[in-house]
Amino acid sequence: MSLEEKIEALTKNFAYLQAKYEEKENQNDYLRKQLDTFMKEKRRNLRSSSSSRRIGSTQVRRDEEEALSDGSSNGSDSPRFPRRESRQNVNFNDFKVDIPEFEGRLDPDDFLEWIQTVERVFEYKEVPDEQKVKIIALKLRKYASLWWTNLLTKRARQGKGKIRTWDKMKAKLKGRFLPPNYVQANYALLHHLTQGTMSVEEYTREFERLMIKCDLQEDEEQTIVRYLGGLDPKYAHVVELQAYSTFDDVCLLAHKVETQIKTRPYKKEFPKPLPKGPPFNKGSSLTPSKPSPAPVSLPQKGQTP
Repeated sequence: MSLEEKIEALTKNFAYLQAKYEEKENQNDYLRKQLDTFMKEKRRNLRSSSSSRRIGSTQVRRDEEEALSDGSSNGSDSPRFPRRESRQNVNFNDFKVDIPEFEGRLDPDDFLEWIQTVERVFEYKEVPDEQKVKIIALKLRKYASLWWTNLLTKRARQGKGKIRTWDKMKAKLKGRFLPPNYVQANYALLHHLTQGTMSVEEYTREFERLMIKCDLQEDEEQTIVRYLGGLDPKYAHVVELQAYSTFDDVCLLAHKVETQIKTRPYKKEFPKPLPKGPPFNKGSSLTPSKPSPAPVSLPQKGQTP
């Protein structure tokens, strides 16, 4: 086959492919238009059905009110029916609750907040245990996604099984993105925490924040002793004299004592004025008289001394 024949064959093949491409594009446009028409019709039907339901419920309420008014106008002997309150059914699936993404930043506070948000969403949506790991794997981004892929590859090479539970995945995440001395550092902050210049409310918030971070499993009595130990002594001494049974009671009492002390009127003591007049001896109503000096006699003229 000569070069000209090859070029002619390629040209025909190209023209055939181009015609096929244009045909496919026309089919896609047609299908796209049909889909748009179908979606518009579906939305229109949904609006009409919802409006008809609203109109029907409104008409039912009107009929009930008219029946009640007619029954009350017929006489006092006619039975009175209680008015039925309309209840609006709330579909909780309408709320858009999604799991935030995690990029693998080395910020322990943000990481723990992300973990807590994930568990709240799992609880709200009642996610099955076998789907939690797959869902979280889709929410990992950037370095976190790279780390997770590398971890799964290493486990596959070592012949280990797949991570199928959220608890095990959470432990792996904490081991990588939570510093090993994080709990110890927060426990040291909690141990040395004092109120200082903070208000009682600020001190209570900081105390509870550190307690949550340390995840202390202790009795409530120990928590109360720890809290009062860092509280300002002028508030702690008053709180200890009051009756309380829970940690929340102690916090409320401390705030109340602080408010009362700060709003108490300040009484300034002025020094008493000194008594006027000369001082007098105790037990005597008369003031002592000064001794008068003895008269001095001067020699007269013509007399020798």
